[in-house]
Amino acid sequence: MPNKKRQPFYFFMLEVQKKHQNRGKNYSLRQMPEIASPLWATMTPEEKKPYELQAKNYNGSATGGGNIKTCHGIDYSVVEREQRTAQTQGKRMKEDVLQIIKQAILTQNLPHMTFFVMHINYFCESRGKDGNAIFDAAELAILDFSLQDGIKRGMHTFINLEALPYGYTYEAMRHSDETHQLPLPPDTIGHTKIRDALVEVLRFTEDNDENVCAPIFTFDNHVPVIRSIFNEVFALAHTGSIKPDQVRIYPLSHLLFHLKNATTDHAGPAAAQQPFASVFLAEGYLERGTFEYSEGVACEHHQENDRVPFCSQTKIKGWAFAIIHSCAPDLGIEFIEGKHEPINTLRAPQVKVPDDVSVYTATDIASDTNPWRNSGSNIFSNTASTQNFHNISTSSISRNPHNLTSSTVSHASHNTSWRPSTAASIKNESIGSADDFPALPLLRDYKRGKGRGNLL
Repeated sequence: MPNKKRQPFYFFMLEVQKKHQNRGKNYSLRQMPEIASPLWATMTPEEKKPYELQAKNYNGSATGGGNIKTCHGIDYSVVEREQRTAQTQGKRMKEDVLQIIKQAILTQNLPHMTFFVMHINYFCESRGKDGNAIFDAAELAILDFSLQDGIKRGMHTFINLEALPYGYTYEAMRHSDETHQLPLPPDTIGHTKIRDALVEVLRFTEDNDENVCAPIFTFDNHVPVIRSIFNEVFALAHTGSIKPDQVRIYPLSHLLFHLKNATTDHAGPAAAQQPFASVFLAEGYLERGTFEYSEGVACEHHQENDRVPFCSQTKIKGWAFAIIHSCAPDLGIEFIEGKHEPINTLRAPQVKVPDDVSVYTATDIASDTNPWRNSGSNIFSNTASTQNFHNISTSSISRNPHNLTSSTVSHASHNTSWRPSTAASIKNESIGSADDFPALPLLRDYKRGKGRGNLL
């Protein structure tokens, strides 16, 4: 049967789809026309010529003979097979994560369920003979945590790489300067080979009961990095009884999405926050980096070189704290510094604003346009929280400028009144009224619509 004729735009879609897959975003061919059409419309005739040539060669061989290849020399049958495999893996991943949470609920083990979080910094990204991305690891960090116990164990190491791929020195220098700033080969500070580090990772995540590797979670766009490094090491060396298809690298946003749904259902009306409406909102929550500059999250090297946000240890601890901060209060779990949250964390009260009222900055509270000023209404729904909020001393805040976070913790009793952290001394002094603040320009004034939910 002759092959179906293809237009140049089809081959352009395949290339765009491949680029998104390398970034950790999997789109089906049904979704690609909407994504690729705006890019195709802005391309010049010269830029479209390679795809027109591919379509001409493909259609010319539609009656038989010849294998059509991409611009990287890869057979299109291989590309289509990889696309089908990626779609199958994505579907299996979603079902697997959901099944893990359901199983924990059925066994009433959700608070004690252990999750593994991993991040790998790399020197540069190169391309193999098949056109797939290859990442040369520079730093590796992994930990396990549960909602009940917080962060339990962890492993962090720098990787020893003898030499960079030929022709990628400048790319490695640029990437290092913009991110982790680790010394490049042959002057690396690490002493661990990537193979030895991954063997320790497999031992770290091995389930003694089933002798299998537990799922490893990382940020969504970092999944291809870890998966590529594992595949490269498996292809070059024997790593024990674990096979490549047994190593499951899953996006962290899917875990948070399903875990938050489960804890919210458990808490019912007493839930501190509503569940995420979609996986994309869960991903955005993790991307904030709320705990990036907290005390004790980064390794000593990145702390000394002022590259804390780019440290692999910072990444995994920040993600773990963010998930615990979102889900643990629904189960009434008491927080322990260093386990459930960074040390010296000053807890702040949660201020809830109705969906149908405007939100004003501090400089607008005293303005005549504020409807709450003359009406005598109180925008704070909880008087206890309001009272404690105004009891924070300005002197105590100035002494702890780096220890302030926007964390909100609900305890077993779900008491909404705020309790001061032991890390900061709180005096019974008033911050002052809004009139005491100097006049500043309006930063933000927007109207919340009903039914849209609270802005995060």
